Amino acid sequence: MKVIQIDKNVSKPETLYWRGTAQAWGGVLFGAIGGAATANAGKSDAQLMLEFMAKEHIDISEIVYSQVTKQVAATSFFQISDADKSDATMVFSVNMYGFNKTHPLGSNMNPIIRITGKLNKPGGETIWQESEIVSDFASDNDQGQSLETYNKEPAKLKAALEKATEVAVKRVLAKLQ
Repeated sequence: MKVIQIDKNVSKPETLYWRGTAQAWGGVLFGAIGGAATANAGKSDAQLMLEFMAKEHIDISEIVYSQVTKQVAATSFFQISDADKSDATMVFSVNMYGFNKTHPLGSNMNPIIRITGKLNKPGGETIWQESEIVSDFASDNDQGQSLETYNKEPAKLKAALEKATEVAVKRVLAKLQ
């Protein structure tokens, strides 16, 4: 069994991928008329979603770190330890994440995510690296909801991101074993 440390610093892009509805996120939050008159006028739906996630303390980096830790701990392939006792450091990054409308006539916005996992030796040399994307077409990425549902029940937004991340991390780790 190899001893690894899991890096808590999961990098993520500053922007959110968004391919959505004609309905503005601001309209969901403030009503169709109120949405246009707010300070959010001129912001993209992706920017509004990022602000909403921040307000609700939904952080994709924390979700990825939690999933990696949970899934690595569930295997017998690695033992998790501190940096000074490890053979390698597992580093994950979020290359892209966001939301995609699942059907032109539907209202669900499914999360999508692309992550990269690496194992680095103590000197920094990368000894393994894999990337995976989970699109809105993945059958196990099944927690997408409408913007209205996400707004009224932020826990469902977090659950949708957790499910997509769980699938992505599982795919990356499967390539390691």
